[in-house]
Amino acid sequence: MTVAGRLRAWRYREEVSRRQNIYGGEVTRERSQALQLDKLNIEWRRLLAISPYVARLRRELGLPDTFESLEQFVALVPSTNRATVQANLPEMRCQGRTPDFFRITGGSTAQPLQLPAWDSEIDATRPDVWVGREWYGITPASRLFLLWGHSHLLGSGLTGWGRGRLRALSDRLLGYQRVSAYDVRPESLRHAADVLERNPPEYIIGYSVALDLFAQVNADRADRLRSLGVKVVIGTAESFPSDQSAARIQSLFGCPVAMEYGAVETGLLAHTHPAGGFRVFWKTYMVDAAPSDQGYKLFVTSLYPRCFPLIRYEIGDNTFLAEDRTGPEVGIRRLAAVIGRCNDYVSLPTGAIVHSEFFTHALRMCSEIHAYQVVQANSGVFVRFVSPEPLKEATLAGIRERLARVHPSLDSIRLERVDQLRQTIAGKTRMVVSE
Repeated sequence: MTVAGRLRAWRYREEVSRRQNIYGGEVTRERSQALQLDKLNIEWRRLLAISPYVARLRRELGLPDTFESLEQFVALVPSTNRATVQANLPEMRCQGRTPDFFRITGGSTAQPLQLPAWDSEIDATRPDVWVGREWYGITPASRLFLLWGHSHLLGSGLTGWGRGRLRALSDRLLGYQRVSAYDVRPESLRHAADVLERNPPEYIIGYSVALDLFAQVNADRADRLRSLGVKVVIGTAESFPSDQSAARIQSLFGCPVAMEYGAVETGLLAHTHPAGGFRVFWKTYMVDAAPSDQGYKLFVTSLYPRCFPLIRYEIGDNTFLAEDRTGPEVGIRRLAAVIGRCNDYVSLPTGAIVHSEFFTHALRMCSEIHAYQVVQANSGVFVRFVSPEPLKEATLAGIRERLARVHPSLDSIRLERVDQLRQTIAGKTRMVVSE
């Protein structure tokens, strides 16, 4: 436990304790929905004054200044999705205050978004992270091993160098050990296990696909890894690739396997609980759901001030609710399961294997790209992308340069501009396809 870790635990102690009581199940469904409605109306009235998009919605649809129920809000306010955001981003954001940073996302649908955000949004949502981890005995002072992406290393120039150094310093002060999940070749994952054994953590967080591959490659180390005393392994950023993944990881470390659920746009939305299923952080977000071909599709509304508010935003995943339902639901507090994204990995002609999230981190920095797809073909790996105008040579060179930082063979990768990406029979766009 480091000094910085202790200070962070002290900082969040009171708020985490308060939210534990809120999310602990003592609050009735009726009370939680009443609390959500109060927060929703406060936020709605704020947005009417500073979000041109919300003001236009109210004018065109005759929406009220105050909603009488969550059901009324869901019935009257149209949902939004990535396409809505890409078409209306300037007027959807709140006016009058400069963004502090941008949330940059790609995801399995490979439609990049750069959403403006304020630092205060992190303060509003961070306690939820520690509530979820505390269910498994983890505190802000606990030592962490990350099998994670290194997007901070993909920046360019002095700014990129500075961010990389700042991240390394922060990790050292907090007692974190970070190993890249971009390269998931067996030899790289064996090296990750070496690092893990030299620096035993209290918990592990990683891309779900990378964790599954780690467990397969290091199965012979089970006795040694179990002896480390890891309290929990948390998968995030995507779903596990198979039904056996969680059991395989649990067997390797001899501890529970948990899952965070959310998106770059939302931050942490829900977290698994040792008692089963997911607990939704309903103080922070109001979640409503509608039946779909597979379970329910979710819509997320933010209940705290954001530079870019989420208004019935369709997160893009199907879920199963914790209770038997047949119709729309509002103010959801629990989920039974999430049928989410699985970003998988990409095999290069050289034999190297890289996590597909690496392509997301290299491409999402280019705001001109509206959508992209990694194609594994007999002739090699290449990228298709959609953009309003052809990209400048300098922009293409920048993308290749970022890709080549993980594997040199990508310094000349084909980048092909198209009008439309390949879709599945169901009309969905996968980030990685084989041809």
